[in-house]
Amino acid sequence: MSEIKDKRIGVYAIRAERNADGNEVKVKRYIHGRDKLRAYVRELSEREKFAAKASGSEQSTVFKVNHNAKLRAGLYLEFLDETFVVKSVDGFEFYKRDLTLRAERCKPEPTDYEEYEDDV
Repeated sequence: MSEIKDKRIGVYAIRAERNADGNEVKVKRYIHGRDKLRAYVRELSEREKFAAKASGSEQSTVFKVNHNAKLRAGLYLEFLDETFVVKSVDGFEFYKRDLTLRAERCKPEPTDYEEYEDDV
């Protein structure tokens, strides 16, 4: 089975910052430009879900993306109007080609506004 990275995803962190008035605001900060990150996406099989549950985790979806040094556990991921929290980042081959993100669905945290980081 081929792993074509054809699904658009958004990855962001939520940070608490101060605005000009000194009030705390929550900022949704994307790690890339909108619609620039693509992934291969699949749901875990029942067998994989059972194995994950036996080890104490509730992972449900796998996202395979190109290597990006900004990706880490704890970030939020948007896909098809759903929000996921990244539980683990697996780059076990150390070739810096692909990363496998394991994520679970969550309720999106409310934010005040969005920003994009400059691509490095």
